[in-house]
Amino acid sequence: MHKSNLFLDETGIRKIYREAFQDDQALITSTTTMVIDTHKLGLPNCQAILLDKKRGTIFTKRSTNMLVKKFISWQNFNFVLSTFIIEELYHDHSHRHIVPFVSGNKILLPTRGYVHSPASWIVQANLIDYCCLGQNKVGLQFSKQHGPEYIIPVNSHQFTTIYANALIIAEVQTRMIEQLIADFPHKFIKGIHNKIRELFPQQLPQDINFHKITESFIDKIIEDVLQYNFSLIDEKPDEKYILQVKNAVKERQKRLR
Repeated sequence: MHKSNLFLDETGIRKIYREAFQDDQALITSTTTMVIDTHKLGLPNCQAILLDKKRGTIFTKRSTNMLVKKFISWQNFNFVLSTFIIEELYHDHSHRHIVPFVSGNKILLPTRGYVHSPASWIVQANLIDYCCLGQNKVGLQFSKQHGPEYIIPVNSHQFTTIYANALIIAEVQTRMIEQLIADFPHKFIKGIHNKIRELFPQQLPQDINFHKITESFIDKIIEDVLQYNFSLIDEKPDEKYILQVKNAVKERQKRLR
């Protein structure tokens, strides 16, 4: 990591590119601090640069969109919940293009809106602090040892809004989980675990995946809605059509809105 305040304009990005190594299998991990979009700079074999606390600076042919979508696919929540919470908060779509991704403590902050083109992203868990340096510059601190290592050329008010939105989404998610936990005290959980292992060990559910269960739940809602709509005209949707609609909804949910 840089100990100086490196300004990540085009010149600064080209500088770290020259110091980076190539990894076309690179992914956003727990040690990633930032993913920088470079697709407009014409850098050889480089669509994005990843800054990493352990691995250093990496450039890759993978786009920022691909990296972010891959990261999201591993999480319990997809982008739908984050977008829904912000829409409920603002009661319109005006802030949709700057919605951060939040799944518990897995938070990605876009440095600007990303509707029309890819954006750079910050891994919030590794961001110690940030500071607004005038109207169009933000300093990013990823180490406790010194001040901001990087300065990014973004609107400071918009970045503060993005950061605030991430905290709001995380707060709403936390309250939702707390409400669920209230119905699952430790004694109850322990008792369920013990009883099912004692009485029905062969029926013990395997490979419980929250993300897959959520997708199946959404699929069921889609199917029920289609069945109801077709019943109004005394018809039934065929399985192929139902599958097409399910796939279309999934593709829409995967978009970085």
